[in-house]
Amino acid sequence: MSMPLRLSSFDRLTIDWQTYRFRSQTDEGYSFESTSPPAPTVFFGFGELRDLLKQPDVLLERDYFLVERETLRKTTKFDAVGILSNAERSEVVWRDAYVSFYFQFEARGEVNRTESSVKQCLSRIEALVNKQASAAQGGWVKKRAGTRKEYRDPPCARTLLEWVRRFEAAAASPLGLIPKTHRSGNRKARFSLEEMRLLGLCIGGYLTRDRLSKRQIADNCKTLFEEENKKRAEEGLTPLTVPSKRKVEREISKLGPYATYAQRHGVEAANRKFMLFEDGIDASYPMERVEIDEWCVDLITILAQRGALDGLNRDQLAALPTGRRWLYLAIDCATRCVVGMRLAVQPSSEDAIALLSDVTRDKTDLAIAAGCKSAWAHYGGLKTVATDLGIAFVDDSFRTAIFDVHGSPETPTGGLPQLRARVERIFGTFGTNLLPGLAGRTFSNPKEKGDYPSREMASIADDALIQMLILYVVDVYHNRPHRGLQGETPNNCWKRLAMEKGVVPDVPERVRRRAFGKLLRRRVTGRGVRVFGIDYTCAALRRFHLHSHEQDVDLRIDLNDLSWIVVMVGDEWFSARALQKCFEGISYDVWEAAARQLRQRYRAEAAIHEETVARALDKIGEVNSAEQSRFGAVLQAVTPAGLQRGEEDLYLGLSILPDDPEGFDLPPEEDLFGHQIPQPKADGGGEFTAPETGGGAGAANDAQPSTWRFDDE
Repeated sequence: MSMPLRLSSFDRLTIDWQTYRFRSQTDEGYSFESTSPPAPTVFFGFGELRDLLKQPDVLLERDYFLVERETLRKTTKFDAVGILSNAERSEVVWRDAYVSFYFQFEARGEVNRTESSVKQCLSRIEALVNKQASAAQGGWVKKRAGTRKEYRDPPCARTLLEWVRRFEAAAASPLGLIPKTHRSGNRKARFSLEEMRLLGLCIGGYLTRDRLSKRQIADNCKTLFEEENKKRAEEGLTPLTVPSKRKVEREISKLGPYATYAQRHGVEAANRKFMLFEDGIDASYPMERVEIDEWCVDLITILAQRGALDGLNRDQLAALPTGRRWLYLAIDCATRCVVGMRLAVQPSSEDAIALLSDVTRDKTDLAIAAGCKSAWAHYGGLKTVATDLGIAFVDDSFRTAIFDVHGSPETPTGGLPQLRARVERIFGTFGTNLLPGLAGRTFSNPKEKGDYPSREMASIADDALIQMLILYVVDVYHNRPHRGLQGETPNNCWKRLAMEKGVVPDVPERVRRRAFGKLLRRRVTGRGVRVFGIDYTCAALRRFHLHSHEQDVDLRIDLNDLSWIVVMVGDEWFSARALQKCFEGISYDVWEAAARQLRQRYRAEAAIHEETVARALDKIGEVNSAEQSRFGAVLQAVTPAGLQRGEEDLYLGLSILPDDPEGFDLPPEEDLFGHQIPQPKADGGGEFTAPETGGGAGAANDAQPSTWRFDDE
């Protein structure tokens, strides 16, 4: 039985460009009302809606009809942070960090919404933001004294409060923090940025231990402006407007009395005993809050897969490299269910983003492959995602991916693990209940380890480790009474809360691919874009090819399903389908194996019929399913370098004949040369060679369908 999603009357559903507004929910499903008159209603069952959201032309936009979101759409032309340039995207992530830490201080009562109060805490907020930036810039390189790092100048108190108001006015959307440079322009008389900067410096002098009076600050302000104007006059610049004493005094009067006194007379450092949350931040329904962390597994493993160990003797096994893997794990706070787990060679933002993708999908296929008896259907959309200051989590691409699925990243104050208590505790559970029975354990400290030879005892391979972790989580941990749930099991808690309150709505598949898919850049031709030897096309790409002076577009592809991709044309993402139908539901791993087999078999040929490819994919798919049942391919993470090598070595120079190119109304291939792969005759005897197109009158009708090649441009 499919669990209900948590929908509201502000949500908008789009199906084939027809929009609907959520109306009500029954015991069987959801009722939506069309936004076009005469506003007919449609009904979708729980499972039916989830299946719809997997289609490329279906979108569910949470809180679309909120007044704040409507206002936001009028003031900005962007609907996702990922559309912005790298510089603008980085700016939004940086502003969001300031706003996020401000809310943490406000929740603890350490700051209020006055400029003086914000100024009092601004240096502490800046330190936390810079700590996050330092972690992002440091990467995975060992820290070294003297390393240069870049930090942005902090906003002034007024600017930070403006960001907070914009964030709230946008219904807590990071889109409200996008720099409004596209709407810039001084339309009324006001102080310039330089004048405001100098005025801010002057007012800042009031908040010091010197305890100058307002009149003294006003006199100093006048002197500073006059000196600055003398310099500007020598440089031939226009003079700055000198603020009046009354203006300076009014600005100072806006400062909060308590915070101003504390700044002028001294403030004690924050004390941990005022911490608001002692047992982590609470959540009331599934996927409301997800905590993510990385853990260097306390186990020495053989850095290879089980299949590679077959037939090796003891000495050969001892010579294999050993080490510790990293585990990325996500846990749902309301139910304590593990909603994602991924083993990594080393910490990376790519693996962290891949974990986010797993969090938002049904992982029962992984549970079945690992041999679990229970399903792993704990998933939904993202709302709040809490992490620490790990390198992967402060990366702009990771936080942008959360933004683009309408989630909110949260980085609690460093050194306070109790704010992520759930995910911290489950690692302890692994160390207490699972790892003690495994060979190669490293233990938590040298005293506990004693003389245990961890590296010499290593005998577990990578795929065996992740299989045991999944088996433990899905079949054991999820079905055991949990003390934090008052004795209820995580599985039962998920079912109960999902039925009572609903789950955060699933991420539409088009949005998932836009946020989590592999980012590539390809040249557009008359046949669309070519990725891994597969041509993808849509109406937007054809218009782009005809009317745009540019030649390349960005695209994102889901390596688990190569049947369609999303491409950015202008400032908008469009779905583009594969010209060949045989790639429906085919993963990159299956296609790579099939392409390698076809490459070896038809090395001398330049074109392959789609039917031949389909047969190869079916055979490889059967073998892959058998391998998956043994859980033999867990750490085969595809890196950008690996993808590039695969395209250069495997897909270059081959072509495929699609069965139905007419359905896409595509132009003929301009550079189709080479022989066709021989096809068997209908009667089963001999072979024939497909005729080559000629220049006769009937050539257009008799020619084989135009082909596409494996080579990417």
